[in-house]
Amino acid sequence: MTAVRIRRAAFALILLAALYGVAAWIGQGRLPDRVWMGAHYVENVQLLPTFPSLFEEAGFLLESGILPASAAVSLLRVLAGLLLGSTVGILVGLATGRASRAESLADPWVSALRFTPALALLPLFVAWFGYGEISKVLLIASGVAVVTLLGAHQGVRSVPRVYLEAAASLGARGAFAFRKIVLPLAFPAIFASLRVAIALAWVTIVVAELIDARMPSLGYLLALSGAYPRVPTMLVSIGTVGLLVLVSDLLALLLHARATRWMGRAA
Repeated sequence: MTAVRIRRAAFALILLAALYGVAAWIGQGRLPDRVWMGAHYVENVQLLPTFPSLFEEAGFLLESGILPASAAVSLLRVLAGLLLGSTVGILVGLATGRASRAESLADPWVSALRFTPALALLPLFVAWFGYGEISKVLLIASGVAVVTLLGAHQGVRSVPRVYLEAAASLGARGAFAFRKIVLPLAFPAIFASLRVAIALAWVTIVVAELIDARMPSLGYLLALSGAYPRVPTMLVSIGTVGLLVLVSDLLALLLHARATRWMGRAA
């Protein structure tokens, strides 16, 4: 099944690349080469750059060190926000899933943050924490915490009561039952929320890096390429973010498979 899914994904990517290549080839000399940027026209704009142009731009960004340095800085910020947010979110989610009092206390805050976009929190975080790294990391962590909290909460609440009753009849109660029964059964829901949180962290990093935007960072590289505009730089930056999201998700899947080998044997 995994091999089939990989082949299908590879086919989809090849098909997408082929369609883009055809569109770029057809658009050469036919699409306008200037765009209106508020107060003036910008000349020599490639709206659909061809693959040679994209490879040339990617080569320049790699040789100059701009792209590797930007990716490394953004990756560290994502990892810091993901670690902080998931730790807080999972712990609070486990607490709210187990105790109704904790759920009542946390529910108003979760409901408020759940539907609040990261861009709305941006000025508040700048006012509270300044323009440094703390604001960027906390902006990512706030989104991650809500997603993982909901996953952990749902995972604990979805544990069948009959399992807990059976464990209690055998003398397993309290922390022992929670550690041996609730946590393993809640792990799939926690992991599913963590995968969503990883993608959300990479989405938020573009917004977070607009706080005191400066090189090197992928967010600033995207903002800079949009200001001129330079579509090849935009596409290379977007492709880099997409590649990092894909690699992060694959690593999460490998970690999940390794951590849940016992599930396969039990089945």
